[in-house]
Amino acid sequence: MSVSLLAIVALVALWGQSVLFRRRGLKRLDYRRKFDRDFCVEGDMVEMQEHIVNDKALPLPWLRLEALLSSSLQFVSQENLSIATGARLQNHRSLFSLWGHTEVIRQHKVRCIRRGCYDLETVTLSCGDLFGISQSVRTDRVNQRLLVYPRSVPVEELPLPWRGWQGEFAVKRWMVEDPYLMLGVREYRSGDSLRSIHWKATSRTGQLQVREHGYTADRRLMILLNIAEKEDMWAEVNEEALMEWGIRCALTLVEQALAEGMPVGFGCNAPTVDEPETSIRLAPGAGNVHHKQVLDAMAQLKLEQQVHFAEYLRLEGERLEESCDYVLISAYKSPLLEEQMQALEEQGSKVLLLPLERERLAGDKHQADQVRPGSPDDQAQAG
Repeated sequence: MSVSLLAIVALVALWGQSVLFRRRGLKRLDYRRKFDRDFCVEGDMVEMQEHIVNDKALPLPWLRLEALLSSSLQFVSQENLSIATGARLQNHRSLFSLWGHTEVIRQHKVRCIRRGCYDLETVTLSCGDLFGISQSVRTDRVNQRLLVYPRSVPVEELPLPWRGWQGEFAVKRWMVEDPYLMLGVREYRSGDSLRSIHWKATSRTGQLQVREHGYTADRRLMILLNIAEKEDMWAEVNEEALMEWGIRCALTLVEQALAEGMPVGFGCNAPTVDEPETSIRLAPGAGNVHHKQVLDAMAQLKLEQQVHFAEYLRLEGERLEESCDYVLISAYKSPLLEEQMQALEEQGSKVLLLPLERERLAGDKHQADQVRPGSPDDQAQAG
C-alpha cells in the first residue's frame, strides 16, 4: 500500500472519529448535582454530590465539567478539580475520562463560610475526540439551592440597651393593656396614648378623659433591622461585616423571644432573592415553622436598601392594629428615626433602639476566621 493511500486512510479515520465524537459524544450523557441537605448554618460543612452517567457504548477520551459558584462555598482540594477563585465567584473545572456504560459518583466537601442563598443553576459539559480535532459543548440546568442560615450570637454580646430592657419587657409582657377589655374612663395622665382618649367623655366633662383597659398576656414583639449603615446610603451596603453582625443580633433576639413563648416577627428594609422588589416583613408568630420562615428570610436577605428605614417605620405604624413592641437594630440614629419611633410610642408601643457597634466587629471577625478551612487538620477532617 502506497504512502499516499495510507495518508488518505489516516485522514479519513481521523475525520470519521472526529465526526463520531462530535455527534455522539454528549448523547445519552446524564449529569446531576445536589447537596446532601437544603439548608445549614454558616460555618457548617456540607457535601455536594455529582452523578455522571455515560449510557452508551462509546467511551469518552476526555470530559470537562465547568460551573460558576459563589466564593463563599469553599471546596476541600480534590483530584481532577481546578478552582479559580475571585472576590465573589469561583470557576470550577474538572477533567477526566469516562468509559462506555459507566456511572461515576463524585463527592465534594464544601465549607459554607457565609450566610446567603446559593443557587447552582447550570453546568457546562464538553467532550471531544482522541486527538482534540473537534469538541461538543452542552449546558445543563441543575437548579439546586442551598440556604445558609446566619449563626446566632451569645446574648451577653448583644448591645447593652437590650440587657437592661430585657428584664423590664419580660415583666411588662404580662401586664399590658388589652384594647378589647374596657373597664371604664379616667382622667388623662402624662404618658397616656392619644389613641386612648375618649372624646365623648372629654366633651361631657370638659377635661381630657381616656379609656381604662384591663390587662392581658398577649403582647407581641417585632425585631426590625435597618440595613443601611448611614442615613444617606444608596442602594448597596458597603460595610457588609457590620450588617452581617446586625443580622446575627436580630436572629438572637428572635430565638430568645421564641424560647420564652413570645410571638415575635422580623422585618428589614431590604429585599430577598426571591422578592427583589419588596422589603422583608414577617408578622409575629411562634413555633418551629415560624422560626424556619425567619431563618429562610434571613438567608435570602440581600444587602441592599429597598426603602429608607424612617419610611419603613412609618409604614409599620400604619399597619399596626394590635399591641406590639419594637426592637430596632440600626447603625445610626437620626431625627427622622426618632420622629417615627415617637409616633410608634404614641400608638402604645414600647420601642427600643439597639446600636450596631463597629468596635465589636474585630471579635466577630476572629470567630468567623476560626470556621474557615485552610489548616491541614480541617482538610483531614473534611476528607
